[in-house]
Amino acid sequence: MIDELSALRRIEERFHKASKDVELGIGDDAAAVRFDSDKLVLSTTDSQVEDVHFMKSLITPCELARKAVAVSVSDIGAMGGVSKFILASVGFSEREDEEFLEQVISGFINSEQEFGVELIGGNLSSSNKLFIDITVLGEVEPELMVKRSGANPGDLIYATGTLGDSALGLKILHNGLKDRNNYLVNRHFHPIPRLELGRELALKRIATSMIDISDGLLLDLQRITVQQGIGAKIELMKLPISKEYAKFIGQFSQNTFELALSGGEDYELLFTSHEDRQRDIQVISKNLNIEITEIGCITKDRSIEVLNADGEALSLQNRGFVHFNN
Repeated sequence: MIDELSALRRIEERFHKASKDVELGIGDDAAAVRFDSDKLVLSTTDSQVEDVHFMKSLITPCELARKAVAVSVSDIGAMGGVSKFILASVGFSEREDEEFLEQVISGFINSEQEFGVELIGGNLSSSNKLFIDITVLGEVEPELMVKRSGANPGDLIYATGTLGDSALGLKILHNGLKDRNNYLVNRHFHPIPRLELGRELALKRIATSMIDISDGLLLDLQRITVQQGIGAKIELMKLPISKEYAKFIGQFSQNTFELALSGGEDYELLFTSHEDRQRDIQVISKNLNIEITEIGCITKDRSIEVLNADGEALSLQNRGFVHFNN
């Protein structure tokens, strides 16, 4: 069992170094930081809850802490912003010990280095189940901020990387695979937020709308189309899938593209852009060595159609992960 006071002392010792932007860090009632007055402050929060977002037996404490930060900074990147600071609230049950805490701390330290953020505060609590809640503070120039709204009919739709890997990796884990070097399993445990790419798309004013894919392609596409009064057509055969996904998906679904359409936690970027920016997108893709695939276009109709190889609209069942669904 973790002792709260000793844990707080340990955290304060491990994160006492602060940048010039931190006037007051861990150890007071609140942290005090400086922001550029010409930029907007972006803030977001996300949670990782035991038996909802992860199974504790399948992930290490270090991986869990790193993933909690990764999925949170991804939201800032999806708006074209830069993440600066994080606050972490952690609920420990009686089953966690000091070694578990030490690994969580290591995960946060690794995340600071990987994502260019600083942990400046948070909270510790007892809980029936383990959880980590991350709040991120970032910044963006007002004229560069990319929102979910902004797409127009005729815009092209793009997705980065490959889709469905994380969801398939989770299914493989639940099926008993112990090989943690498996590509798909690794994609589930170690999402890579597209921070540099999101920033580049904003700086060059290429993206008309953008979102990170956390709940599945179809559901997140709905958030930048149907919820904004427009629609989309997606070409099924254009969806980017990895060779590992293609190899394993047949063991879990008769529909090759099921998880590419509805699987969550890929944290790839889904964005729209004017047709005349295709060449610019190709250049960015090459320079950053990140695959960017055109998968469809924005339409006037307030609906989403997925077209098969023959151009016929498919009947869609599972559209993605939604909290509180029965």
